[in-house]
Formats: sequence, structure tokens, C-alpha cells
Amino acid sequence: MVDISMLSKLELKELLKKIKLLDSLKRSLWKRWFSEYNRITYWKNSYRVEYYDFWETSLSYVKWLSVDLFNKLFWIKVLDNDIEFISNKHLAWGIRIFLNDNMFNLSYSRFEKLLK
Repeated sequence: MVDISMLSKLELKELLKKIKLLDSLKRSLWKRWFSEYNRITYWKNSYRVEYYDFWETSLSYVKWLSVDLFNKLFWIKVLDNDIEFISNKHLAWGIRIFLNDNMFNLSYSRFEKLLK
């Protein structure tokens, strides 16, 4: 914990800016505030892939595919260690790729809804 009585005026202003930013992000983004705060303050992007788990070796295929798709869709070269993989049974097949708040939905459920 930082003792704020020892901080200078400029440091107090910077601390207040960070607290206001954190408060506004918490109010507006709910659960996503933490990743957005890291992106703004530390320039750290969040990479996430939601996939439909169709068999036990599907994760290895999804890792290979997602690295390739991040390169093609977002023009970013990432490693599969940097990506957070989440199994989602509601996709009905396919994957969704997230870079911060940007998403590419390549799932069957998306096309199913479009055809209705």
C-alpha cells in the first residue's frame, strides 16, 4: 500500500486520474473492466478464442487455426500461449475470435440465425 501523504502534487493528480478511469470502466464495462484497464495502462492486448469442443483433440486444431486467423483477420502475429481458449457449447460449431472488444464470429450458430 502506498502512503499518499508522501506523494507530491503531480503524483496525487496521476493517482486520481487512474482512480477515475478505473471507476468509469467498472461502471460501464462490468466484467470486462479489468482487461480494458490493463490494455489502457500497460498496453496489453487480450486475445480470446471461444470454440465448440467437438472431440478431445479439438483444442490442438483450434490453437493452430486461431493463430492463423489472428494473423489473417487482425494482422497480428501471436503465439498460442498468449491466447485464452474457452469452450462454448452454445456455438453449435466453429469459433469466435476476440481481440480486446473486436470480434469475428465464425460459428455455425451465427449463420443459422442469419438464415432464419
